Amino acid sequence: MAETVNVGEIANRLSLDIFRHFKWNTHPRRDENFSCINENHKSSGDKPKISHPGDVVFSYDDPYLGSTIYLHTDLKSYGKSSIKPSSIRSAIKSLCMTVECAQYSEEWREIYSVDPSETYEVRGFLFLHNHDNGYEKDFYESIGKVRLDSLPIPINTYFHYLGPKDIQRLYSIGNDIIRLKDADELPKDYTFYYPDLVMSRRHGDVWNQAATIEVLTSPYMIIKHKGGDNSKPGYIVYYNRTGESVQEFEYLIDILLRFQMLDSDEHLRIRVTSEMCSDSIRSNFVSAKKKYSRAWGFDPVREKTLERIKIEEVTAVTSTYNPGNMGWRE
Repeated sequence: MAETVNVGEIANRLSLDIFRHFKWNTHPRRDENFSCINENHKSSGDKPKISHPGDVVFSYDDPYLGSTIYLHTDLKSYGKSSIKPSSIRSAIKSLCMTVECAQYSEEWREIYSVDPSETYEVRGFLFLHNHDNGYEKDFYESIGKVRLDSLPIPINTYFHYLGPKDIQRLYSIGNDIIRLKDADELPKDYTFYYPDLVMSRRHGDVWNQAATIEVLTSPYMIIKHKGGDNSKPGYIVYYNRTGESVQEFEYLIDILLRFQMLDSDEHLRIRVTSEMCSDSIRSNFVSAKKKYSRAWGFDPVREKTLERIKIEEVTAVTSTYNPGNMGWRE
């Protein structure tokens, strides 16, 4: 039993270590149950459900939706042999029932201090960590075998999930942010950047915005920062692709141009987070910049703009939490 408690503590500690860097709020009440209010929800043996569990609730303001997103989170820390479609399916099914009740539960709102007059959404979030670092399979392939369409997911119920490699990547980004701050290359105050889109407009102040769950799982996330002791104002782009082709970087540069991130004298750093980086990544990046320069008729001003874009790889870091260390209570 003690071993199980210690393993569960790993996902707790790890999630807090990660999401603080992405400016998520963590509700102080953890490991709370609330009453089931849906008579169709059944436990094993087809018995009516009495309550739903909750490990932790994270929240942030979504800049495009203009509402607060509450992520009712199931924290899992499994050994490599336990990460199977059947265990994932069971976790998702339970989470979907939980969120369906949470959306309408007054008790849930009271527990997590949610003002019913505010604009908000409750979503499910499965955080599935591999504590023995031995899981080498494709997590998304396992998700594909779950056959989500066979689960009774209610209409307008959303859930998100992060697998072992997603968690590893986000942990590395968090540590990279710490290192950049320590070197005065990133001020303590930074924000995640959300440009106005064709069909969506951003809400609220441009500063101190959190990374949405969609951003954390996208090919890139952008940090905007002010000037520091050793750095000019600018942007950091965490890029989650392999860089195996010139066209890949042409597309990325095109996005940066479209977001008007190259129109000023600000720094722009691309930091690659993929664990499968191509050996030719820097050559491909330089070739993409040359192609853009040629397309602009080798305009010296434009060439100088492109020269300001720097690329580096992020050092991958693995968490050292293990059940034995979790057993120490000092």
